[in-house]
Amino acid sequence: IISKKMKKFLMHPLCALACVSVGILLYFVVCYAMRAKYGPFDLDASGATDALTYLFYGMAFSVLMCFYGDYMHTPRQSTYFGLIFLWIITLLREMGLQHWLAINDSTAIKINYFKNPAVPFYGKVISAVVILTVVSVILFLLCKNFKKMVRGFFKLNPLYWTIATFGGWGMVTQIADRFNSNYARWTGERVSEPVLFFITIIEEGGESLLPLLFILALIQCHLQLKENHL
Repeated sequence: IISKKMKKFLMHPLCALACVSVGILLYFVVCYAMRAKYGPFDLDASGATDALTYLFYGMAFSVLMCFYGDYMHTPRQSTYFGLIFLWIITLLREMGLQHWLAINDSTAIKINYFKNPAVPFYGKVISAVVILTVVSVILFLLCKNFKKMVRGFFKLNPLYWTIATFGGWGMVTQIADRFNSNYARWTGERVSEPVLFFITIIEEGGESLLPLLFILALIQCHLQLKENHL
């Protein structure tokens, strides 16, 4: 049961952006307090974000199962199976799938992996199959819902603004993930400790918020379907 005020907040186009902003701010406040009390605090090494991320993924799966009836035996059924697949693959990635697949390299999800002569051919084939499968599912979901997404975005539909926030924020976390190594390669220097602190929070904290955005999108979709009696 959702109150009218909560529903009004959840159905606002900027709800997802507000949630991300508050979440990152909380990470900054907590990490800064930890640094002030205990000295240098490594958010990544602490394991705190990993625990929260897995908790949020569990919550996302529970919500996905709760809204089973919104999708099954409707034209949205294929979208539902696509969402389940993406949930599984993103969880596996969070657990280190890209490293499990790697043979004689650090990660299998990069272009240089296929150029590496030390990687056997079968290793490249396995990695390519996984990547192509994921890309195919994403393209299927985009093609199936592209017109609705574009139309809904410009009509300030909160669901499609949440989806856009999810995609945009996901790219931000990936940029943050590679910023330190790219900066060192481009300049020959390591980033300063304060900058690294900031980047780590964006990366680690930001990734943990993605399943929460997924949950928000599911709730918004459910509320819209219920309102339209679909």
